Amino acid sequence: MWRLPTVILCITLVMVHIVSLGKISEQVKLLPQGEDTAYVIPTPILRITALEFRGLASDFLFLKALVFLGSTNERKEKPGVKTWEWKWLYHILDASTSLDPYFFDPYYFGNANLTWGGGLIEEANMLLEKGIRHRNWDSILPFYKGFNAFYFLQDNETASESLMEASRRPGASPIYASLAVKLAYKEKRTENAITFQEFILQHTEDSQLRKEYETRLNALRGVLYLEKAVVEYKLRFGRNPQKLEDLITKHIIDNLPPEPYGGNYYIDSHAQIKTTSESQLIPHPHQH
Repeated sequence: MWRLPTVILCITLVMVHIVSLGKISEQVKLLPQGEDTAYVIPTPILRITALEFRGLASDFLFLKALVFLGSTNERKEKPGVKTWEWKWLYHILDASTSLDPYFFDPYYFGNANLTWGGGLIEEANMLLEKGIRHRNWDSILPFYKGFNAFYFLQDNETASESLMEASRRPGASPIYASLAVKLAYKEKRTENAITFQEFILQHTEDSQLRKEYETRLNALRGVLYLEKAVVEYKLRFGRNPQKLEDLITKHIIDNLPPEPYGGNYYIDSHAQIKTTSESQLIPHPHQH
């Protein structure tokens, strides 16, 4: 007779408690912060207070992360998200996945935003590593870790190992093993980056992320097109072009490709193709 009211009361108290913890965390976040501070209630405390409702608490924390990042779109100042806020976001996602390590969405959301947006590559990889351990049937998380190692950290060895791990998981795409072999032999970064980005785009449903990935993919294709033109120029004339316009005057290409971010492609002193929007293609991790 008393069982149902007792259960309802327990659920109500837990929800109130979780909301209270969230309010405390929110108030602490609003205090003056330095770049090295990003307070989140420690996971062991959250585990104890959430009792058997860890999944619900995990959902609540993930929702906080979504709402927070969405709210920053209205900011006019640059950068829209401060360094300490990116770190706070990481800690929120870390707490969410510690409460429910099988919850996929925080891993996906964290990897997409902490890397390109916050430059927190190591933190994104730590989240992914947790997911890789617990979601041992999931091939996409080691794939993401491999991409981060290859593209952001330029660590082909770790990238190859992560991709091989992805290739061994149930239902894994054959492309994983192929990319792992290519990276083991240190093939060109731009070609592999395009292959990675094409695969990620194919498996992305979020419209905003798809738009960002498509722009990035087009920029990388422009880089690869010009890289091949520079190789052709050197084969014909025995030297590197001094500027990209030389590729046109010597009839290697007809026109320079448009730079999707609104910047310009150029060739540096080492004959490498660069863009004035370089930070959009390869964000630099924050220094700790």
